[in-house]
Amino acid sequence: MLRAISLLFALIAAANCDQLSVLYAPKAVEFSGNSRLDAEALPEVFGATLGYSVSLPTEWDGMIIKDPFNTANGAVVVVAEGLESVTVEGAKSYQLDGNTGSVALSELIQKSADHQGVSFEVDLKESSDNFATPLGTVQPDDEEVKPQHLKPKSNKADSDFLRQIAFLNGLSDLLVTSTDRIPTVHIVRVSFEALVAAHEPNSPALEEAKKLFVNALAGLETASEKAFDGAVIVGLVTASEGQLVVRSKRQATQPKQDEVDDNPMNLADKYNGNYPVMFNIILWFSVVLVFSLIAISIVIGTMDPGRDSIIYRMTSTRMKKDN
Repeated sequence: MLRAISLLFALIAAANCDQLSVLYAPKAVEFSGNSRLDAEALPEVFGATLGYSVSLPTEWDGMIIKDPFNTANGAVVVVAEGLESVTVEGAKSYQLDGNTGSVALSELIQKSADHQGVSFEVDLKESSDNFATPLGTVQPDDEEVKPQHLKPKSNKADSDFLRQIAFLNGLSDLLVTSTDRIPTVHIVRVSFEALVAAHEPNSPALEEAKKLFVNALAGLETASEKAFDGAVIVGLVTASEGQLVVRSKRQATQPKQDEVDDNPMNLADKYNGNYPVMFNIILWFSVVLVFSLIAISIVIGTMDPGRDSIIYRMTSTRMKKDN
């Protein structure tokens, strides 16, 4: 009896958990296995693919960095709020322990800022006619979608969802055509909450919405791959309880060059993240230069001009006679 109850609780826990799906990853990073991942570790996973110094959970073996010198240059993460899982063909999926992954992803933007990266986070549910990004203004895609089961004219939830899909397609178009510096981290939130509340589970309308969403994800994946020349990771995170979580919102976060020190008693100079790199370059170059100078001085000081110098070797010591 106890075993049956434990199995029942395990099935309930497995059925009510969020999911991470990796749609695309660079060749230097390999995702394998099916072990569960702590939702709080999501920023560490995406940060590791970007080459950041992170501390991944030791018990999670789902990712292998095969080439640390050719990691991703960008990360595009889509958060589907209101869904427990989304099936994407060809994606590698992992179940998440906990439902705080949506909030934890905001830490990825801070990690990018610490590494002098430009990032942005947008909630498409709150976008009206357009929204601004470091790349420019994103307009909804003009391509008209004619759904069979969604009723945008009579159902506001359906209309709002289709508008989010249009914005997602518009972001894909902007990524492909942009020639400016592309932000390192993109976090795009798509809300299914109103749609799930308006339709029955597994209803034709909800299934059609998921299909439209997956198609938009495929377009975003292709656009991201082209924009970053393949050096990008594209991920999907579901957040079943996204509407219950109070999350912080950041728009177009950029690294701060001049930060005010909170401690007025700290009189030391403030250095940026490049200081250790420059210090090591100058230090070891100076060490090599000093030892090279010592070696050259010793060689010159102990040199025998008659035997070691090429000048004396090329000079004849015998006098030539005129005939």
